[in-house]
Amino acid sequence: MKLVYIINTAGFGGAEIHVLNLARDMVQRGYQITVVFLLQEIRGGADSLETKFIETGADVVYLKSYCLRDVGRWLSLTKLLCQIRPDIIHSHLPRSDLAASIAKVIFPDVKWICTLHDTYTRDKFAGHKILSLIRWNWQRADYIIAVSKHVQEWGAQFFTFPKHRTRAIYHGVQFNKTPQSIKKSSRESFKIGCLARFEKRKGIETLVRSMVKVIKNYPDAQLLLAGSDPTGYSNTIKMLAESLNVKNNVKIQGFCKKPLEFLNDLDVFAFASSSEGFGIVLIEAMSVRKPIVASDIYPINHIVQQGISGLLVEADNDDLFADALIELLSDPEKCQSMGENGYQRLINEFSLEKSMNKTHDLYMELMS
Repeated sequence: MKLVYIINTAGFGGAEIHVLNLARDMVQRGYQITVVFLLQEIRGGADSLETKFIETGADVVYLKSYCLRDVGRWLSLTKLLCQIRPDIIHSHLPRSDLAASIAKVIFPDVKWICTLHDTYTRDKFAGHKILSLIRWNWQRADYIIAVSKHVQEWGAQFFTFPKHRTRAIYHGVQFNKTPQSIKKSSRESFKIGCLARFEKRKGIETLVRSMVKVIKNYPDAQLLLAGSDPTGYSNTIKMLAESLNVKNNVKIQGFCKKPLEFLNDLDVFAFASSSEGFGIVLIEAMSVRKPIVASDIYPINHIVQQGISGLLVEADNDDLFADALIELLSDPEKCQSMGENGYQRLINEFSLEKSMNKTHDLYMELMS
């Protein structure tokens, strides 16, 4: 079977890592894989995953545009697909979905699968207005995968796509019984951390505000913030920390090249996002047995079990986030228990193997 994955860039992000995992898994199953990137430029300081994609054994192609930017890339994609003659095109993120929808017109016999990685609403997607005008393109898809049931329901409504041609397949991560390569550093102060792109909906401001109350109980506690910053939003966070007199307790580390090491060095992982398609960083935190304090919204409250693997509180409520963080920092045994419970839930529900198998099953169904 010949598979073509299309995604915007090779930048280090949740969707890109998911495509990397798919490429690696499908190559190991013996399929011919081509990964197509629309753009070479990566914003926000994120590293490129190009080398890792090449290491999978997949063919890696950057589309060239000799005229009219994306229109030129569509022409390059058409030429490439004529050469490959794939069985399935699997696209990720709206810009790549649009390119795939055009390819579907030219190659109607090729199966097209689109993965919705989020609800592409006004607060999350800059091209929301354009998306509304061209959403009928997605109706050409043979199947839509959603990263959660919430995204599945949104997609069915927004794209007026038949629900029987959609499926929720959760992301997964690899796990090790004993992650020997990651060693805990010794220190005295507590470390609370968040690993997320610097943007308003991620609730980073909520976490910074919560530190005002946290440091009254734990003066040396540190809030570590890591992630890409495509719009310079971290400057807003810096100014907020200064205005609240917590700048010495808030450390902005920028893009994180080794996320598991970052997560493993924390006492508590905090995630105050007000809206998520899935939230793969949550299961990454679970993979290194970290207790979690997060927003009580779907799908976060499906991933994190209240009182079992973490504490869930009202989104945007810094006072409640502070109380939950203080509760966990004051109870090491509860932290350890929640970390272990989260790890077991990861094994049972969010393993990479399960995610890859479900996607492969769908490929087989479409080709039968």
